[in-house]
Amino acid sequence: EKYLQEYANRPETGFEIDRLFQISESAAGKIRRKIFHEMMEYIKKKKIGIVIVETTDRLTRNFADVITIDAWVMDDENNQIHLTKEGCILHKNSKSHEWFMWRVKVATAEYYIKLLSENVLKGQKEKALQGWFPTKPPLGYKTIGDKGHKIHIIDEEVAPYIRKMFELYSSGNFSTGALGKKMYELGFRSRGGGRVVKSKIHKLLCDPFYYGKFIWKGKECDGKHEPIISRDLFEQVKAKMTRPNVPYYRSHLKELRGKILCGNCQKTVTWENQKGHCYGACKQCKAKLGAERQYVRYEFVEACLMSKIDRLAPSSDQVLQVLKKALKESHSEEIALHEVQENSINASLERIRQRKSTMYIDRLDGRISTQDYDAKVSEFKQEEELLTESLKRLRLDTTEYYKVGISIHELALRASAIYKSSNATIEDRRALLSYAYDGISVLGGVVTPTMTKAFGFLSEWVPQVNEIILEPTQNAPEIYVSKGEMRFSLNDSSLELSELRNDSRTSKESLVKPRPEGYTLTSRPLLRRQDSNLRPIDYTYPKIS
Repeated sequence: EKYLQEYANRPETGFEIDRLFQISESAAGKIRRKIFHEMMEYIKKKKIGIVIVETTDRLTRNFADVITIDAWVMDDENNQIHLTKEGCILHKNSKSHEWFMWRVKVATAEYYIKLLSENVLKGQKEKALQGWFPTKPPLGYKTIGDKGHKIHIIDEEVAPYIRKMFELYSSGNFSTGALGKKMYELGFRSRGGGRVVKSKIHKLLCDPFYYGKFIWKGKECDGKHEPIISRDLFEQVKAKMTRPNVPYYRSHLKELRGKILCGNCQKTVTWENQKGHCYGACKQCKAKLGAERQYVRYEFVEACLMSKIDRLAPSSDQVLQVLKKALKESHSEEIALHEVQENSINASLERIRQRKSTMYIDRLDGRISTQDYDAKVSEFKQEEELLTESLKRLRLDTTEYYKVGISIHELALRASAIYKSSNATIEDRRALLSYAYDGISVLGGVVTPTMTKAFGFLSEWVPQVNEIILEPTQNAPEIYVSKGEMRFSLNDSSLELSELRNDSRTSKESLVKPRPEGYTLTSRPLLRRQDSNLRPIDYTYPKIS
C-alpha cells in the first residue's frame, strides 16, 4: 500500500488515488476473483483510466481474467495498467513484446499458484495417511504444535458439552432444534461465542471425528486423535437420526409427545388440549384410539405406562438387596467370560493378519490380481476394525456389569416416584420413558408398550422374585432362583443368600474354577456399558426351578 502511494505521488506521475483494493497473499481463489470483479465494476462505473498494481500476479493469476483486462485496456486509449515493480505500462498501443511478456507473466503466476496448490494437497494427503486431520478440527478439539507438526487434542472445556449433546440425542427425546436450545442453556457455545444453530448441531452429531475417525476427500480414515465418545454411542445417535418418527421441536413439550404411535397405521399420535384435558388422535387413518372414541385421554395412557413399570419393579428395598447380592456373586462368572471373549477376539485378529500377509505374497507372485487383492484387503480391514472396537469395549472396567445391573433394578424400584415427583422436569420424565420403552402404540383403548431389553429382562425376572419372597416360607420346600450357573436361596426369612451349591462356579473357594473340556458359558453381560439407553446385549432369562 505504501509503495503504491509513493508511486502515485511521484512528480512524473502525479496520480490521485481514488480507492484501494487489497487482496491477501493467502486469500483463496474465489475471494481473489470476487475482489477483482468488484474492482473492474468500480473502475468502469467511475470511468477511471489508471490501475496501479505491484506485479502481474497481484492483479490476476488465471487467463480467464486476462480476457476481461485486455478488453478493458483495448476499449479506450487512456486506459492503462501500471505494473510498478516490473517497470511496465500496458495500454492499447503497447508494443508486441510488452503484450507477449504480459501473457508470459500471467502464465508464470498461474503455474506458481497451481504448483503451490499441488504441494499443499500432497502435504495434506500425507498427514491424513499418518492419522491426523489436515485442517481445523470440529468443536471439542483444539490444535497445538508448530507449523507442519500440528496435532489435535481434546479441548477439556468444550468436550463435556459434546458428550452431553450425544447422550441427550441418543435418548430419543430431542430434535436437533430442541437439542440446540438445551445445549445453549447448559452453556455450549460456538467458537465465536454465539448459539450453535440447528444445522451445525446436526453436522456435529454426524461427524465420525468424535469416535476416532475422520472423512478426507470422501474416504474414511483412522485418526490418531483421542476420541470423545465411543462408537456405540455414535451408532445409537446415527440410528436415532434415521428413525421414521423424529420428534419435532415445540416450545410446549409434553412427556408423551412424539412417543405414542397409532396401533393401526404406526404414525405418531397428535395431542391437543380440549376443555382442560389433553387428548390424542391419529390424524392419518382416523382410527379409534379410545375404547369407544377416536380420541384417547393423556392421563389414561400415562397411567397404563406407569402401572406396567410398577409391576416389574422390586417390591421393596429388601428384594433389591437380594438382587444386589446375586449380581455381585455372578460377577465372577462375568470375569471368566471376558477372558474367554478376549482370547477369541485376539485369535481372530491374528488370523486376519496372517491372511493379509499370505495374500500379499500371492499378489507379488501373480496368483491374484491387484483388484481382487484390494477388495479382499478392504474386507479384512472392516472386519479388523469391528474386532478391535469389540476388544476396546471388552477391556473397559469389568465392574460395569455389576454397577449397571444394580442401577437398572434401583431405577425400576423408584421409577414411579421419580416420574410423579414435582422436582422432575418434562425432559427427566421423557428420559425415564425412553429407558423403559422402545415403542408405545395405542388402539381401541389398549396401550401396547414394547419394553427395552433391560426392562424386558426385569419384566420376566423381578415379578417371580417378588412373588416367591413375599410368600410364607414355613414348611415350604427349598426354592432356588437360578441364572445360568448362579443359584441362590429365597427361603431364608432374613433374605440372606444361602451357601452356594458345591457345583456352583461362584462358590467362596475360588472366584473362577477350571472348566471341564467342552464347557460352554451360558450367561452374557447384562449391558455393554452404562449409557443413556441402558440396553443389554443378550440374556439368558432367569428361571424358577
